[in-house]
Amino acid sequence: MMAALKSEYRKLFSTRMWWVIMICAAVYMAFIGALMSLSFQFMVNELDQALGAMPDDQLYDDTGFIPRGAELARTVYSTAGSFAYVFPLLIGALAITQEYRHKTITQTFLAEPRRQVVLGSKLVAALPMGLAYGAACLAATALPAVIVISLLGGDPGLGELETWAFFGRALLDFALWASVGVGLGSLVTNQVALIVVVLADTQFVEPLLRMGGQMMGQDWGWTKFLPGAAGDSIQGFSFYTMMGGQVELLGWGWGALVLAGWAALFAGAGYLFRFRGDVS
Repeated sequence: MMAALKSEYRKLFSTRMWWVIMICAAVYMAFIGALMSLSFQFMVNELDQALGAMPDDQLYDDTGFIPRGAELARTVYSTAGSFAYVFPLLIGALAITQEYRHKTITQTFLAEPRRQVVLGSKLVAALPMGLAYGAACLAATALPAVIVISLLGGDPGLGELETWAFFGRALLDFALWASVGVGLGSLVTNQVALIVVVLADTQFVEPLLRMGGQMMGQDWGWTKFLPGAAGDSIQGFSFYTMMGGQVELLGWGWGALVLAGWAALFAGAGYLFRFRGDVS
């Protein structure tokens, strides 16, 4: 297993793909963090000036719920998990689809004939990569947000234990998403098809399903078991839950188990239906 793990990391770090995707993710999230913090804090400041400061830690207006103080800062930080989880998901999936695309999977199976070991090593190797992507995305989101919120007179929440607990849960979320990507890549080995499936699901299908209950006036409690909702549960909240229309999230521990379950489900199906087949 150790030899297989070393092989996985050599293959990953021998290309520029991992750091190019990480830089793109960091730049994207730095823009999102700055934009969201500026928008939310400016909105709160304007409402406070118009309506007067309120003792409650929540402020309501015609647009719905607006967090304040450290809660506002954590909501901005959570955009990393709401938008950037697609990057560790893709890097995990590409760990397999790249091999099928470039026909190196044959050499991999010749070097390690036990295909369950190959798949297991890819799942394990994805975890620290997910942590690295999580650290990069969280830092890129938080840094401009802290600066903007502080300049506008808000509270970045860095002195609160809950903020650092959130960062820890968010790192776990990113790590698990990388393993979900490996499982999905073992099931959908065509790289182009995989990218289309990932982008369609994460950007359109699941968000629409999670908002569908409200739009149809129904309680779709089952949507809290979807992968994205499970990821939000690990964080404790997200940009999507703040916007309303979301069912109650699972506890963070249950969310982690559900997301790990999706990784295991995809990997198991991929091993049974794709990984054991002829690759020549």
